[in-house]
Amino acid sequence: MTNEKIKTAAEVVTGFLDEQAKDEDLDPGIVKAVGALRVEGKLSKVNLLRQLEVLRKAEINAPADEGGADD
Repeated sequence: MTNEKIKTAAEVVTGFLDEQAKDEDLDPGIVKAVGALRVEGKLSKVNLLRQLEVLRKAEINAPADEGGADD
């Protein structure tokens, strides 16, 4: 047998979220929101979907940048 420590679910999720936070291709607002839910102990499917909806609505209602690269 080996003496390797088996990570808890919390350790695995925390490690995963830490790795995602380093990925520059991901939306920083979403990464921050997911991390905040995790820290608050509120990371669940329902809370995540609610937070993503809030972020989506905020993005839709944000004024468009004029002269952006998509023009």
